[in-house]
Amino acid sequence: MSKRVLPLWMTASAANEAAPVASSERKAAEPVPNPGADIPEDPPKRRLRSNFTFPADEKKREPDLRVEYLPFVGYTGAIEYYQTLHDMAFSCDQLVQWVERQDTAADVPIAFDLEWPFSFQTGPGRTALLQLCATTDRCLLLQLSCLKRLPAALLQLLYHPRVVLHGVNVKNDFRKLARDFPEVDADRLIGRCVELGQWYNRLNGSTGLWSLARLVEQVLRQRVSKDKRVRMSKWNVLPLSDEQKLYAAIDVYIGQQLYLRLDEKRRQQEENAENSAPVEVESDQTNRAADAGQRKDEPHSNTAQPVTTIAH
Repeated sequence: MSKRVLPLWMTASAANEAAPVASSERKAAEPVPNPGADIPEDPPKRRLRSNFTFPADEKKREPDLRVEYLPFVGYTGAIEYYQTLHDMAFSCDQLVQWVERQDTAADVPIAFDLEWPFSFQTGPGRTALLQLCATTDRCLLLQLSCLKRLPAALLQLLYHPRVVLHGVNVKNDFRKLARDFPEVDADRLIGRCVELGQWYNRLNGSTGLWSLARLVEQVLRQRVSKDKRVRMSKWNVLPLSDEQKLYAAIDVYIGQQLYLRLDEKRRQQEENAENSAPVEVESDQTNRAADAGQRKDEPHSNTAQPVTTIAH
């Protein structure tokens, strides 16, 4: 019977076990792992999620307000509430005469606002109330829900060349009024109105959309009570409650206050710009050269020409 012979690979394994290699030699023989060997030199960059946000432009940031500490807007002036066509026409005619009696040649600002009922089933209803405020001690409320057409005196007031209607989101109010009363020319009203939020942005170099409540907080440091129970009430049901009348009057009263405050800031900015304008005065040498040139060109003229210029 022939003797079995071990394969070569088994013979080599046994030899290795019988003669262990020194530790220094084993370390030299073993391959050293290189975890970065398979990574390319320029691996593709991955976009990682981060909670970091870049700070907004300091010019456009508005200071944080502790709204809960601001006082609520109060109104103690007169509220004139009219429900008949005759009374509305008479009050608007009186206001037109008041506008024309103003001594100043400047425009006459009048705050403008509308109220209408709203239903989650049927959407916004027809315009029910129109509010006007020309002076901060008197507000005019016109109940339009009982009219089919607007009185001519009201249209005369709205289109008056010296009247500037203003408000927050007032352009959409004009469009709403024109949809409900076709005799109203919305484009004509929009062409001369002032959007208070946009005006504030221009004066302060800021951006964003403003509600009436936020603008009052930012400019006047007061709060407007926006009680949903009153705001979503039935403005078309006559007569209005005292709470509804006060709510409607405050909207235009505070709008007039906003306009006056922003207009004051506009005048201050214009005065500061005029005072800081550079003034350029020509040197004496330039003045003498100009005088010599003038005498040469006009030998018989004895009238001195001004040589000092002031650039505004």
